[in-house]
Amino acid sequence: MTRRRLYNPAQLTPEELKESFIARQDILERMLEVLSGQERDRPCQHMMLVGPRGMGKTTLGLRFLHAVAESPGLAADWQPVPFHEESYGICDLADFWLAALCHLARATGDSRWSDRADALLKDEGDPRRLAAYARAALSDFRRESGKRPILFVENLDAVFAQFRDEREIHGLRASLIERPDLLLIGSANAVFGGISGHGEPFYEFFRLFLLKGLTMEETRRMVAALSDGLANMPEIQAQLARERGRLETVRRLTGGNPRLMVLTCQMLVESPLSEALEVLERLIDEQTPYFKARIEELPAQARKVFHCLAEGWTPMLAREVAHAAKLDSSHASAQLRLLAARGYVQDLRLSDERKTRYEVVDRFYNIYVLLRFSRGSRERLGRLVAFLQDLFGHEAMRTMYQTALAALETRGASAEEVTDWLSVLTRQVASDDDYEQRETWRLKAIGVAERLIGPEAPVIDEIKRVGWTERGHTLLAEMEFSEAANAYRKAINDGRSNWATQFVLGHTHFVLGEFEHATTVLGQVSDSISKDDALELRRVAVISLLSQKMAFVRLGLHDEAENSLERLTQYVRRNDPGDLRDIAVKALSPLGYTLSVSGRHNKAIAIWRWIGEHTNSNDSPALRRIAILALSICGWTLQLLGRHDEAMSSWRRVGDY
Repeated sequence: MTRRRLYNPAQLTPEELKESFIARQDILERMLEVLSGQERDRPCQHMMLVGPRGMGKTTLGLRFLHAVAESPGLAADWQPVPFHEESYGICDLADFWLAALCHLARATGDSRWSDRADALLKDEGDPRRLAAYARAALSDFRRESGKRPILFVENLDAVFAQFRDEREIHGLRASLIERPDLLLIGSANAVFGGISGHGEPFYEFFRLFLLKGLTMEETRRMVAALSDGLANMPEIQAQLARERGRLETVRRLTGGNPRLMVLTCQMLVESPLSEALEVLERLIDEQTPYFKARIEELPAQARKVFHCLAEGWTPMLAREVAHAAKLDSSHASAQLRLLAARGYVQDLRLSDERKTRYEVVDRFYNIYVLLRFSRGSRERLGRLVAFLQDLFGHEAMRTMYQTALAALETRGASAEEVTDWLSVLTRQVASDDDYEQRETWRLKAIGVAERLIGPEAPVIDEIKRVGWTERGHTLLAEMEFSEAANAYRKAINDGRSNWATQFVLGHTHFVLGEFEHATTVLGQVSDSISKDDALELRRVAVISLLSQKMAFVRLGLHDEAENSLERLTQYVRRNDPGDLRDIAVKALSPLGYTLSVSGRHNKAIAIWRWIGEHTNSNDSPALRRIAILALSICGWTLQLLGRHDEAMSSWRRVGDY
């Protein structure tokens, strides 16, 4: 069995590394081409591997060095010299060349070079002379062996940042140009200022190789290669084969990051949801240094935009990101473009939208944000389960639905934990239209709640209500209106009164032509909402009353229809958004005329005044036109009634619009 090292591939033998090297073959070939094209007595074309942590920079760099050693033609001219990944002790040019000598001794098995480094360090106290002597020793290796060292230095950006004097970095560049006797290969998590900024020592100095997420074909090869490294891999492969697109989902969720993909494949087993969640939390915990380092590489404003996008979870419009980050739209858009260019975010368009949305490429970062910053445990749990749904697919999740109930009982979960789990899982199960055991699962979930919390547990009512409500939504989408109405009625009868379910039931009755039932249920909706409730609830009350009015008209009950419209006025405020006031004003305007024609002038005047009071001077021309007509007719009616001062006041108000 081939050993795998997710964090320390240097511990693998050349054979193991070669067997585990699945992706990046194209970049490896290009790097070997660059090496083959080097002229013997000319300055070398140095190289830089750039990509986020886990993208395989270390593995690629080591595989390149092994490929050089395996090639008779290249091995005769080059000596691979890998540095350790953590080069924390390098703070100036002398440290750099002394470290190169020590790594050269390890790579060749010849301790003379490390002994020479030790002797230089002991005998020479001046850093400049020490650097010159150590660099000369590397040239001596070239003269003795006929080979040029290839120095593979990981996190070269961090090494440069450790240099105490920028002149030392200029000295390194000068040495690499003046002496063509070694080649430098560096790695970095991103294109950093030291190689991309005008005027920087290494500006446009390296041949860059950017490591992006794995392609679909590379992902397939990697998963196939894992079969001898994971005991449960045959089951994983079978699961991925059963559900079309599962592998692509895994690739998308991990951003094609090889390290995260290997770790994810280890999770793809049919285990209880609670255990899968624990594994996911442990995985995220292990990756916390990676996530922190990734975000800390960004400028402050880009960091804030990236974090807001991750907190948003779902794809967001640029203006939504701007609002969350408290930036103007132009600045937010500029930061989003920067993040997209660096591979942090990607843009997409939903099928029913024209505007571009953005989401974080590495979906695991979203989960990291949820674990660290979510306020409510149920919200956090709900999004984690949704993430597992994406990751595992329907088939595996259906097994988890059952085992999760057993896990709650066997581990003695608290009442709060049981409530959160059952609340989240109930909605997940209810939304799975093809799950044949849905109703059976609901009954089992109710039994679990009764045993662990008690027969009066509020979550029991929630399980009953959500089950039938979701069933009603499914039937409604299939245009099975009668069955949908039955499901909604059962949801109301089984649980506590729920205005949302009643709202949909009332409109379903209307579609079915059951107008008497519609008026009753829609009236219950408006009765359950107060004039002091939030805007969205008041909006529901207004729509319910308008629908109730239409049902009364169909039944020929015009007085009741008028009463529904009059009740509408208590739910609309003068400072409400224009669209809600527009709905109310357009509905009430004909009522004023009807009341006036039937001789109920005082009621008509009250309606017209209400329209004037709830229309603003900056509203749409259509809305202001209605207010002008209402106040004008109100004035004429008052004039006919001999209420001249009131009529003049009404006509004066026309000028406001």
